[in-house]
Amino acid sequence: MIDNSKTLERLKAQVTVVRWHLDAAASGTGDEKRRHLDSASLTYQGAVELLAQVPAADEVHVAIKKQIAELKERLRGAGQLV
Repeated sequence: MIDNSKTLERLKAQVTVVRWHLDAAASGTGDEKRRHLDSASLTYQGAVELLAQVPAADEVHVAIKKQIAELKERLRGAGQLV
């Protein structure tokens, strides 16, 4: 059985990590920027997978889904394929 509260906490943490890496990439250059973008993309994929495990009726699910959509646009804008 999946513990929804733990899954939700992991999802929130991953969203934060993606945002952090994107912010760091914005001020980085060269290899540093690429590493942050790669990490943001990988963590984003994990967040998308976790989102599917959170009950869709949950209002928090809707809020996080919106945040993930915004992060997807930031990744696209940074040239990352997601």
